Amino acid sequence: MTIRTEFSGLKYAGRAEGDKRAYHVFEGADSMLVVSAGRSKRSYNANAIDRRGLDVVSRRFRGRKVTSGDVLKKARRRDLFAGRFDALNVLYAMVAMGRAQKLRERDGRSIVFKIK
Repeated sequence: MTIRTEFSGLKYAGRAEGDKRAYHVFEGADSMLVVSAGRSKRSYNANAIDRRGLDVVSRRFRGRKVTSGDVLKKARRRDLFAGRFDALNVLYAMVAMGRAQKLRERDGRSIVFKIK
C-alpha cells in the first residue's frame, strides 16, 4: 500500500477532546488518520492507525474501562498496537466515532476510556 491509495478519499469521522488539544479523525477504506494541532497553530500532527484496531478494542474491551496501556498489553496485537501512542490514537478515534467515552478519572497519569 502507498500513501496515495491509503488516504485517498478520506472522510471526516468526528472529533475527540483530549486534555490539551482536540483530535480530528478522518476515515479511509483501510486506515484512519488522527490529526491534532501542533504546538504552533500553523503545524499539525497526523497519525495513521489501522481500522482493524477499533474492532479489536471493541470486541475485547466492550463495557470496560481501559487505558492505552491496557490495550497495548491485553489486546495481544503487536501488529496493530506497536506502542502506547498507537493504542491512545485508536482510543481517541473510537471517542470521535461514538464507540467510546473519555472519562475524567485517571489511572496514575493514564487517561481512562469507557468502551461502549
